Amino acid sequence: MSGSTLKKLGLVCGFLIALWLTYLYRQIPHGKTPFAKVADSAVQIVRQQGPKTVQLSKETGSWQVQLAAGGTAPAEDSEVRQLLSALKEVQLEDEISDRADRASEFQVDEVSGTRITLKDVKGGLLGDGIFGKQAPDAMHLYLRFPDQPNVYLARGLFPEELGKADPNDWRRKELVNLPETRVQSIHIESNGVETNFVRVSTDAWTMNGKPADMAALNAVIGNLSHLKADGFIDLAAYPGLTYESLKLARVVVRSPETSVELHIGIMDARTKRYPVSIGKDAGLAWLSQPTVDSILKIKRS
Repeated sequence: MSGSTLKKLGLVCGFLIALWLTYLYRQIPHGKTPFAKVADSAVQIVRQQGPKTVQLSKETGSWQVQLAAGGTAPAEDSEVRQLLSALKEVQLEDEISDRADRASEFQVDEVSGTRITLKDVKGGLLGDGIFGKQAPDAMHLYLRFPDQPNVYLARGLFPEELGKADPNDWRRKELVNLPETRVQSIHIESNGVETNFVRVSTDAWTMNGKPADMAALNAVIGNLSHLKADGFIDLAAYPGLTYESLKLARVVVRSPETSVELHIGIMDARTKRYPVSIGKDAGLAWLSQPTVDSILKIKRS
């Protein structure tokens, strides 16, 4: 065999060995902390659990969540930060299995696992993993990468830190956020009766032109200026509820800079919560009976 032929065979063997090494490299996780270096760069997060998907995107510094009915709403930034922070702490340890048919046993299959995908500003993939059930020691979760059969023990993250499967659970619960000292007036309509509270000085208000009971009013101002929903309504579970159906009361809170109009519907007798909304495009939320009653009953003080 000539030297030229041997040289060519050597080059072919070297190429095949390089391909084999590349294949082997792609079969193992790239580092013990697969999300640590990429979580801070993520501007898109997709959380999938069976048929349920939550899509989060970062826009001008704030996170938005895609709603099931279409459109987006502000997400609770602290919830998103908690997820990303938890992902950064994920550490791979022992490989438990390399058999694809055992994925469902560890709940790292597409049906029962929780898949978290991180993308950058151009839509490029930063990280992708399917988290399964908690291990018997309660300190680890099972983790599989979607393009591999291998199942690993992963520590540093607990199941609840992956968040919930409903987009509404990721929404910012803030309905009204105004400095109490900037609230200038409160208008309440309920049962055909209108009541107007107007600030006339730093410490004094009027109710329909007469001095208001400040002891009772201060608590209402505190509630209304920092009003948070208890949760958002799954319209599929309450098909009769619409923005137009919220006719029990209307509350308008004004400051020199802005105003917020809160519509309130009939209380749900089973859960003792009121359906509310601050706008047709904002969706419907829940407020507790004590919160709503404290606002509406001030009219009769």
